Amino acid sequence: MVMTKTISYVLPLNMNFKKNMLKYLFIRPLLWCIFALALLVFSLGISWQVSKATNFLYGFWYQTLEINTVISTNVPKNTQGKRDFPINDIKLHKQKFANIVQAIHQHGNGLAAISYLNHQAVLQKLLTKSEVQHLQDVANLLDSMSQIWWGNLLFLLSLLIFYSRKAKQLTAESIRAMPTAKQKLSSLACFVVLVIAMLGIWGFTAVFYYLHTVIFPSEHQWFFYYQDSLMSSLMKAPDIFAAIAGQLLLIALLLAGTIDAALSRYQCQK
Repeated sequence: MVMTKTISYVLPLNMNFKKNMLKYLFIRPLLWCIFALALLVFSLGISWQVSKATNFLYGFWYQTLEINTVISTNVPKNTQGKRDFPINDIKLHKQKFANIVQAIHQHGNGLAAISYLNHQAVLQKLLTKSEVQHLQDVANLLDSMSQIWWGNLLFLLSLLIFYSRKAKQLTAESIRAMPTAKQKLSSLACFVVLVIAMLGIWGFTAVFYYLHTVIFPSEHQWFFYYQDSLMSSLMKAPDIFAAIAGQLLLIALLLAGTIDAALSRYQCQK
């Protein structure tokens, strides 16, 4: 009888222990990963706006990626009647990139009107019809992403409320408590390794092109050779997009890390 009672006490204890460990080792980190993803989407939106305000640091990437070399090499070979584009006017190059950035953030309005003055002081259209169509698709995508960002913001606010209780108000096994720093780093490490593995296997360019086939209408042109496109030459596509993606991610990670650290400190306050 004594032995039977002992077993009956041990079994519930073991079940509770396993349940608490499941919350601690799996559910809590999983919820934080969902929170971290929502926070990253929010931070990427802020990072995008900051970068847009600085013209995506085009002046810096222009020098770093030697975009002037692409322009000077390919404009004289242009097949779309735009060989008169000034190849040495860096100020003009920056201005045209800024014009494109402004237009795609205004629902595509003004894309077809973007022009340049050639050396004969004749006004020429910068973009071909196919380029205008593609950039309109980009503008539409940005509009959709903006709606997703606002929806994500509401979701993020609900998660912030979920995590708003301080540690002293929570039980040790509560899923509303933030994971430990070690658990966070482990989760982030897994995510980073996964991303690096994907890029290592397929490469940024292949992933970039694949996303274009998924996101944009199949009947719309999205790939442009330098000699066929002032737009591609001005951007040294896709190199500048890899650089800007890194820039956006860096700013977003700094912002997300700051917010997460502040929330963790808040929870630990007495």
